[in-house]
Order: sequence, then structure tokens, then C-alpha cells
Amino acid sequence: MPVAFTLQQATPSPDLGTQIRQQVQEQVRAQVQAAQQQAQAARTQAEIARQQALRGLQTSGQGAPVVQVPFPPFERPGIPHEAVAISIAFFVMVAVIIIGLPIARAIGRYFDRRANSPALNPDLAAQLQRIEQGVDAMAIEVERISEAQRYMARLETERRGEAAVLRPGEKVGQ
Repeated sequence: MPVAFTLQQATPSPDLGTQIRQQVQEQVRAQVQAAQQQAQAARTQAEIARQQALRGLQTSGQGAPVVQVPFPPFERPGIPHEAVAISIAFFVMVAVIIIGLPIARAIGRYFDRRANSPALNPDLAAQLQRIEQGVDAMAIEVERISEAQRYMARLETERRGEAAVLRPGEKVGQ
């Protein structure tokens, strides 16, 4: 409650300070009385509410008083709805990752196994093994033949070199 002071133009006198002091004291007393009246009104309202609550009391089968107090509807005054939606979406995403990762791995392994060549018939595998051994044996024989040809070519070049060194009437080997 704002306090308003009014000053009047007065002639200087020794009682002027006393008059101002008395006016201030009267205004303070008035404000204190107003505050006391407000406190009394609040106490009265609290007593009325208590009386009404006592009238609303019911007794249970055991004789204990039960107070029925109506609750206001549930509200979340401090949490915005967007924050709730974001937090729910986050936990749903975590759950999907936890459940979906093993499922995705299983699907990947399934497709990886499916991409590999199918298992061969055991008879066909044995036949392919024999063919492979035959090809290896042929490769070794071809290598031996090529070694023999190189050896013969070297001997022939050495003989031609000796023939060039011999005189026209000499025989080779004498």
C-alpha cells in the first residue's frame, strides 16, 4: 500500500518538526491497522475453510475420520510438451536400436551365407579333385618336357660352337 505524504506551507516555528513527526506516526498507525485487519480477514477465511473441511469428513467402518479432498487435474506446469515428445522419441529410438541391431546382423549373415556358392555334391567334389590332380600332373610333365628341350638346345649350341672351331676335314669326337 503506497504511502502519500502531504506537506503544507507553514511559517517556521519550533513546533513544525513535532507536527510532522505526529503526522508520520498517524500514517504509520493507519497502515499497521490496515495490515492487522487483512491478517484477521485471512485467519477468518482459513477458519471458514477448516469448518467446511470438517463438515466434509466421513467416518470409515472403523470409526476413523476420512477427509475427501478434491484434486485438481494433473498438469505438468514446468515441462513443455515438446520436451516430453523429444524424450519419448529418444527412448523409443534406443529401444529400436537395441532390438533392431541383432536382427539386422542376423539378416546380414543370412544374405552373406546365401551369396556363397552352394555346397557341391560329394561325388562331384571327388571328380573335381581328380581333375585338379590330373591337371597338376600334366603341368609337371610339361615342365619336364620344356626342361629337356632347353637342355637339348644348349647341347646343340655347344656342338655348333665346337664344329666352328674344328677344321674342315676333322670329325667331331676325335
